[in-house]
Parts: sequence; structure tokens; C-alpha cells
Amino acid sequence: MKSIKTTGNICLKDQFDFEYKIAKIEYTEYEDESFNFVFTPNYSVIDLLSTDLFQGIPGLDLSLRKERYVRENIIPVFISERSPGKNREDLWQLLEACDMDYLNQLEWMIRAGYRYSGDPLYIRRYETTDEKQIISLQDVSSLDTRSVRIIRKLLVHICSGNDIQTDDFTIDDNTRKQYYSLLMSLYKKEKRYLDSQKIAGIKKSAADGKYKGRKRISIDYPKLHEVLSAYDSKKIDEADAIKRLGISKSTFYRRLKEYKSK
Repeated sequence: MKSIKTTGNICLKDQFDFEYKIAKIEYTEYEDESFNFVFTPNYSVIDLLSTDLFQGIPGLDLSLRKERYVRENIIPVFISERSPGKNREDLWQLLEACDMDYLNQLEWMIRAGYRYSGDPLYIRRYETTDEKQIISLQDVSSLDTRSVRIIRKLLVHICSGNDIQTDDFTIDDNTRKQYYSLLMSLYKKEKRYLDSQKIAGIKKSAADGKYKGRKRISIDYPKLHEVLSAYDSKKIDEADAIKRLGISKSTFYRRLKEYKSK
């Protein structure tokens, strides 16, 4: 029987912009109109998160620690509360905005870049690079000498569920939480120190009359208008818009606010 499969990653980000890959989600639709959703949680990453940041995946009892959660011919709560239903009045406008000609709720969530207000979870498309990787410490540290940057790179891989190998030890699912706690503590300490040094430098420059604040980032207006229009109509998501403009997330939202006020 012919089928169409859509695959996404359920993720969230913390206050330091580290992305945690919570679970893989697969939607398969068959030619007889039957379908299923399969959730594959990444427990070694989930276990890194505090309850303040992560309260679970709606509709799934993760305390059962199942390898996979399957929903046959049922729209999971996680999907139904974040995507339009087939009877929604403006459904076709929402689909057209995402260049879709039929309703695939998971595909719509991925294309629209929709963010639910009830929790920090979001969906992005699952890529081949999202498969578990084994990274060597040498690959992480070879191009950088600053400890805070090396620690951040290590944490990025740990939060993604990748393994890290060295000559003396391995960071994997069995040791992920211990190394995460250690490295995150070091990262916060280093970041606080660097931030304090930066603030002290700014204050000194201001006292000497040399600091005038950061120069406003220059962006070609036609390009800005094109990208923000596409984002506003949900044709592209936040990550794609930021990438196209080549700016930070905070700058993106400042320009978006300015754009909407005009």
C-alpha cells in the first residue's frame, strides 16, 4: 500500500539558546486514508531538563518510558492543539500561506513554524544530520581556544543527543546527565565572568566618553520587506527568516516590531 511519511523533531530551547531534541515524530498517511503517528522520545536528553522548562509532551505518559508511542487513526493531543483541524473556516488560507494543497497537520506545523503559547515545545523538520552522531573531542576543540566556546560546543552536542569520544572518556546516554551538569555549571560561571568583564569595559568606555553604543545593523530594506512579509504570512519560519537576513534573533524581533508599526 502506498504511503506518504512526514518526519519532524520536537524541540525546545533554554535561556542560553541551547536546543534540546526531545523526540522524533513521524506521521504516515496511507492511500486508504488510514494513518498513524509515532513518537520516539530521546530520554537521555529529556532527563537533562528541569520541570520548570519541560513538563512533558501533551497526550503522552513519558513516565512509562516506552521506546515508541503509537497513535493509530487518532490525532494526538500534541498535534490537535497546535494545528488547524479539517473543519476550520480559514483552513484553505492557512494551507495556501504554507504552499500546501491538502491538510497534513504535521507538515503544516513544520512549514508554518507555529509556536504554541502553552509550552516551549516546537517542531522542525527532521534532517539526516539529526541522526545520532559520534563526535571526537578533537573535532570540537581544534578550531577554538576559548574555553567558554569549547564548553558551549560540547553542550550543543550533548543537548542534541550526540555522543562525544575522547582518549580518556566517553559522553553517551549513560553519562550524558553527569557531564551536562558539570559543563553547564562551568558554562554559566564562564559566561557570568565574561558578561561582567564586558559590562565593566562598557562602563569604563562610557566614563571616558568613548562608548556610544552598538551601531545599528544595516539591512537592505527591499530584502527586509520581502523576508518579513513572507514570515508574517507564514510562508517561512523564524529560523529561515533570521538565516536569510543574517541577523540575531533579538535584532530580528526588533525589526519585525518596527516593520509592523509602519
